[in-house]
Amino acid sequence: MVLWRQLRVPTVAVLLVTIALTLVRARDQPGVDVSIGNTTATIVPGDVALAILLLVSLAAFARTGVPRAMWLAFVGGGAFVALVVVTGATNGAAAFVGAGKLAELAVLALAAAALVRGPDRLEAVVDVLLAFTVAADVIGVVQFVTAGGGRQSAFLGEHDFAALATLPLLYGFVLLFEGRRPRRAALAIAAGSIGCVLGAALASLLGLYLGALALVVLLAVRRRLALRPLVLLLAVVATVTAGTLTIRAGDLGFLQSWFGKPPSRPGQYAASWSQRLIYTYVGGRVFVAHPIIGTGWYPELPPKEFDRFLPEARRRFSDQPARYFPPANRPLIPQQTFDEVAAELGLVGSAAFLVLLAGAATRAVRVPLAAAWLAAAVGAIAGEALFGGTPLTATFWLVVGVCLAVGTWPG
Repeated sequence: MVLWRQLRVPTVAVLLVTIALTLVRARDQPGVDVSIGNTTATIVPGDVALAILLLVSLAAFARTGVPRAMWLAFVGGGAFVALVVVTGATNGAAAFVGAGKLAELAVLALAAAALVRGPDRLEAVVDVLLAFTVAADVIGVVQFVTAGGGRQSAFLGEHDFAALATLPLLYGFVLLFEGRRPRRAALAIAAGSIGCVLGAALASLLGLYLGALALVVLLAVRRRLALRPLVLLLAVVATVTAGTLTIRAGDLGFLQSWFGKPPSRPGQYAASWSQRLIYTYVGGRVFVAHPIIGTGWYPELPPKEFDRFLPEARRRFSDQPARYFPPANRPLIPQQTFDEVAAELGLVGSAAFLVLLAGAATRAVRVPLAAAWLAAAVGAIAGEALFGGTPLTATFWLVVGVCLAVGTWPG
């Protein structure tokens, strides 16, 4: 593993250790409580590592300068993070703490862009992701057997597990298409496939499709597409799809309602994605009410921002169970990043977020792995919102930084 050699480089070691810490949910780390206003912030080892990594990254860019190719992403990302923090501060101490926890994970993008300056360092990052995926697989398989089946979270959370596992899976196929390191490729593909199935996140399945498509298209354009790896890629994607849909069969009621027999009773085909549709509708109404700058950032949207839209939602989705609607007396937990950004940051925040993605994409298209990872990350955040202290948010920012780094490598 390249990891051991790169750990001898102090700056890279800080990056790798921080990545490892952010792949453990903040709520599962030991911490110290600090009072901020009328709320409490818990400082965990991941927070300390991110603060150190920020200083290391700024020092690296001070020595080398910021490549012009990264400016677009930095402008979009900087504007997005600033909006999160500033608007969070206007919504009270609890919102400010949540905004800060989210914003600090953007340090991973800055650090990867500054420090992943060669293939060996990228391989070390992959080593960390692969090691965590293998560990989660082992725990997930044990949980699957002892629980008698179903989705598994390991130590990550279902969405986080599947989103993480997608990255080594796509990396393994890059190795296959390049015709190198077959054993490492086999390990990455096996570990990634198991994780994707056990996490059984439909959004990460979409991310796998997008990542595989991006990989195939770029390789085809460069005339590096080979038949045998392509067939294996299609076979693995089909296998992961079958495993995921088998586990999630009970959550695909919307497909039955679209293509199956008419329901014989109200709510017959209700499932989790029906609930997501309701939450998206409510979030859309919040956006329409605050189209420019949104409600301001909240970790969870308080009832005062959405409860007036619930009666219309119940009328529009009258065939859905009452439990699928956001409670009027509790905060609404955003279900998808794009809904979350639109409702809480409006058109301004959405534009900044899209500029960030566009800046990363312009660099990612230079390297098939980066393009595949970015496409997969975009798919994954369609199934979960961005929250501080979660592995999915950490991997999203890490992927953005990797895209910026490898997209500026010479050649």
